[in-house]
Amino acid sequence: MSFCLIILAGGNSHRFRSKIGKPYQKIGGKSLIEINLLKARQFKEIKKIILVYNIKDSKRVKSLKLKNVKLIVGGKNRQKSTLNALKYLISQNGITKVLIHDVARPNFTIKLLSSVLRNMKNARAVVPKIKIQDAVKQIIDSSNEEYVVGRKRDNLFLTQTPQAFNLKEIYHLHKTISDKYKDDDISLYMDLNKVKFIDGEKNNLKITDQSDFENLKNIFKSKQSVGIGFDVHRLAPKRKLYLAGLKN
Repeated sequence: MSFCLIILAGGNSHRFRSKIGKPYQKIGGKSLIEINLLKARQFKEIKKIILVYNIKDSKRVKSLKLKNVKLIVGGKNRQKSTLNALKYLISQNGITKVLIHDVARPNFTIKLLSSVLRNMKNARAVVPKIKIQDAVKQIIDSSNEEYVVGRKRDNLFLTQTPQAFNLKEIYHLHKTISDKYKDDDISLYMDLNKVKFIDGEKNNLKITDQSDFENLKNIFKSKQSVGIGFDVHRLAPKRKLYLAGLKN
């Protein structure tokens, strides 16, 4: 199977409250865009990568000097941005499957992406999901009063990206029933036959605001290893000895 990865980075980052948009925030010297790309490039099945960006970020995205990445200007919302990428992709040859991923989820593991690709062999679509652990409440606003009711979590879950689809099918759905679109692309599927939901990852969190970004930085710090090393060199007679650049 040949996949194209669409990375969606065309939002305005309003809730992030920074002059620098989320896609260009850096951890360990690399932007969220670059972190996502490094992981995706480990898979030979991914033959093409598209980055959808906000036109106001043109200078920032060009400054990254990304190689072998097709840049496409996004639309006014997530659905329009995705459709812009699909329109380009449908005219290309050799790609039958597509991965759609939010740039704001850079902490997915190689294991998760591998599972998405593998499960797509026998599915129309593959979507990671996680169970809701917290109590779910809903505010009811009647004509007389406002009150809170609890909701059962049995049939509720959270979806994540990357999500995988058959290119022609997801393009057709975006073209014909875009009014059904809610939050992500799986919302366009009215028929879940052969749609595969797989286990997502709690650490595959979406960066929405500054507190999310701080949590992500803490996760990355926890993965770093610190140690002590030493070198051994043979001393030579009548040869000057230098330590830390100083002659002894």
